Amino acid sequence: MTVTEGSDKFTNLVNAWNNFDSKPFNEWIIDVSDNYFLSGLTLKMAASFLDTQPAELQAVINLAGLEEENLALLAQLKPPNTTWFSLASASTEGLKAAIRVLAEAREVHSPFLLVDGAIRSVEGPNIYERIASLRSEVFGHAAKKAQAYSLLNEKGIKALKGWQTRIRSGKTLTPAQMAYADGLLRELVDSGAIARNSKDKDQEICDEILDALGYEE
Repeated sequence: MTVTEGSDKFTNLVNAWNNFDSKPFNEWIIDVSDNYFLSGLTLKMAASFLDTQPAELQAVINLAGLEEENLALLAQLKPPNTTWFSLASASTEGLKAAIRVLAEAREVHSPFLLVDGAIRSVEGPNIYERIASLRSEVFGHAAKKAQAYSLLNEKGIKALKGWQTRIRSGKTLTPAQMAYADGLLRELVDSGAIARNSKDKDQEICDEILDALGYEE
């Protein structure tokens, strides 16, 4: 790839990202996702390039994986970014329930909780509840894996360690922390540090993380 070709691909990604207000939500999602993969950037590099959090970009990529008909349901809604992970993992009925409550709501203090509750009422426990129920040791171990494999940045590792302490003290994760944890843990999975066939003699914890994230056997 020449410098010019690379620059064009990065520019296309930025332009796609900046079209949020001018495109239907479903078209924006597909456009950003397509240009992200064409750019050849890692998730962390692309997020930095777009001046956003890796978890937010990951949520876009997850949404792009929805069935076309399901993503089309969100076409004109432009749901708040705190709801994207929940919507990306929802069934058709869960999406319809979430869209209904968002459309009917006026001023919402926490769109995440509103959407989460709507989807849960249809589907039962969701990914965030599973992440929030992980043992404190799991987050501490994830931080160690990230360091051992030279993954995540200092902020991400510090967050994992902080959640270990938080949960150990009897506190729960906030919605924003759950979404951030989802992105961090998925990055460890995508990089191979967390795997079903882990060679680090930590299969139990790896399976616990993968189960929480919804990865199949």
